[in-house]
Amino acid sequence: MRVEDIEESQSFFTTTVALVTSAYGEQVNVMSAEWSLRVSIDPFLMAVFVGYQRGTYEIIKNSGMFGLSYCSDQQGHLAHIAGNYSIRDHDKFGMADFRTFKAKHISAPLIEGCISNFECRVVDEFKVGDHAAFIGEVLAGYYDKEKKPLIFHQGHFSSIGKRLFRS
Repeated sequence: MRVEDIEESQSFFTTTVALVTSAYGEQVNVMSAEWSLRVSIDPFLMAVFVGYQRGTYEIIKNSGMFGLSYCSDQQGHLAHIAGNYSIRDHDKFGMADFRTFKAKHISAPLIEGCISNFECRVVDEFKVGDHAAFIGEVLAGYYDKEKKPLIFHQGHFSSIGKRLFRS
């Protein structure tokens, strides 16, 4: 049964979940984001959308860099911690087992155990409603084809089902 409700309909998006890492000076942060995506193939550009009130916004704005680590379906706890606590009040890396590895081109670490990781250099920023859109040129990318993505739908984390058909 179709229901008309502009507010509730927003919860019916199904997205992957990225852990956005950023670093500037002594500050190192991780934030979960379901609003990130590839926006260009050549050049390879990724976008992440960050609320202006988030500590992550200032760190990316000042550093000009960010990491995107797309969660595997085994990392829901990490996504929950990264998305529900603020760098202003909590040491998110101390709250959970965020295993990291050193990036080659950016100062922010990347998160181990993800399906893919990207090192990005900000090439543009613009306002999109109540969020900043950071467009990043991908400087390095990594993947693990054995992992399955963590998805977010109607306020809950899930794993993706089996492939329905081969294309």
